[in-house]
Amino acid sequence: MIHNPFQDSPSDYILNHHAFNAVAFLRDYWQQKPLLIKQAFVGFADPISADELAGLSLEPGVDSRVVQKTATGWDLQHGPIEDFSAFGDTGWSLLVQAVNEHYPPAQELLRAFRFLPDWRVDDLMVSYSTVGGGVGAHLDQYDVFIIQGSGSRRWQVGEPGDYKTICPHPDLKQITGFTPIIDEVLEPGDMLYIPAGFPHAGETIAEALNFSVGFRAPSQAELISALADYALDQDALQQRFHDRSEILLNQDGTELADREPWHLPQQATQYCRELMQSALNDDALLHKVCAELFSKNPRPPLPDYPSEPFTAGAVVYSCKRYELLVKAVGVRMITTHHEGNLYAVIQGNWFRLDEHAEALFGVLCDMTDYAETVEIIEYLSSSFACELLAGMLNEGLFMLTNDEDAG
Repeated sequence: MIHNPFQDSPSDYILNHHAFNAVAFLRDYWQQKPLLIKQAFVGFADPISADELAGLSLEPGVDSRVVQKTATGWDLQHGPIEDFSAFGDTGWSLLVQAVNEHYPPAQELLRAFRFLPDWRVDDLMVSYSTVGGGVGAHLDQYDVFIIQGSGSRRWQVGEPGDYKTICPHPDLKQITGFTPIIDEVLEPGDMLYIPAGFPHAGETIAEALNFSVGFRAPSQAELISALADYALDQDALQQRFHDRSEILLNQDGTELADREPWHLPQQATQYCRELMQSALNDDALLHKVCAELFSKNPRPPLPDYPSEPFTAGAVVYSCKRYELLVKAVGVRMITTHHEGNLYAVIQGNWFRLDEHAEALFGVLCDMTDYAETVEIIEYLSSSFACELLAGMLNEGLFMLTNDEDAG
């Protein structure tokens, strides 16, 4: 195995093995029941401060909102918000999505969760809340780990059930009436795991930062949509509906069927089902669809296309001309086997890997925002590795630069 220096980089965020056992957790709790882990992180330090979070929320492309509990109900304002003083000293929360993508140091926190595949992670949402702040009781359709940073919050978690949904604001969905099975105050370094569908509510006791690791959970509709998008893009799944005799003729096939011309018979629906099932039974096609789906960020990165295309033959020379290789915000990268070969799938782009390209992939994957090109060149020792990097440069997902501020 070729050495990857980024994998050896120390992280401040290591789960406390005295408090958390990944094997036992996956066996007994994951997607089954909630769990409170006291001191899951010993000596936890916030990867971003409240002031930095507020500043980040002002940047273009950052999804943020403020939820406030008022004397008359609830209010929600979408960012960017430049003046927080209007919200007062209590009862509100600032929530910022995908902080790991916009603030690279926060990416380190996600490394602690690699007992689950990278492609399962959605994002790191960070909230700052004043005393009494929260978003009300609600349900999530995905699993989440909530890590307590500075301050403290009281969390309540209930059992799944048929709860009444209320919308005190058009963009705020809450529920009522759950009975807590967990009711605890989290201190810095504590962590709460909540599976999808378990009602929960948090209320700030002392001005707090919370870090929520959410996971991707595509619905049937999203999976079918991904299949349809892929088929349309690749001109695949072109088998078409055609009439069958049992729809048009009677059982003996001697006369026209006794039907109204506007009636849709059940047999036609069954045939449509068979057409769709045959598409789903194409294992190779479905694997490609899933690989592309999980390699794409639902918040697509903004590519920075080169003015001139890079070639695999000249990519080493190109790297020697620049000091830094910069990674675009939010790039998703996975590997998978297809037809007996190992491939990298990066934002839906496929690259065949050999040993050297696989090692380069590991370096590119473990990068937070940038790396020095001298650390990259040593991995460009095969045509597959060069094609991988040149392809990513041409897609605008990685950039070569001498600008230290670019990283």
